[in-house]
Amino acid sequence: MRITRTRVAILAILALLGAGATWAAAPLFLETRANVPLPEGFTFLVREGTWQGVDDFHFARGVARILGNGAGDYVLRLENFSVRNGPDIRFFLSSDATVGPGDLDLGSVPATTGSYNVPIPRGTDVAAFGYALVHCVPANFLFGSAALA
Repeated sequence: MRITRTRVAILAILALLGAGATWAAAPLFLETRANVPLPEGFTFLVREGTWQGVDDFHFARGVARILGNGAGDYVLRLENFSVRNGPDIRFFLSSDATVGPGDLDLGSVPATTGSYNVPIPRGTDVAAFGYALVHCVPANFLFGSAALA
């Protein structure tokens, strides 16, 4: 077989595509851990729910709690939490089980496994939100939700 510029170009493109696919898929198989204690003074349980994934691959498990300190500060507390990793997965508070206008973006998921706290901006009316969501922003895909009661 003769090596031609066309064959070299095709092999280079295939190598780049393979590297790109590996880079894009790698976060799916990485697990990050965090075990952070409950912040001092956050003893008031406001709402609580259990995480449900959308399917066996895009899973979310554990407990979501909104806790308050009695002074108007709130955190979303994740306990025994586990979620499939992905590119730019973020927490949201929502009035329904979908991400859309009016939802509150709480920021990136700091760890895929563990127990930790996600601050809720001061002045947020937490009673207006019935769901905690974990959502992959680039793919616009919901990984899991927790109905908060």
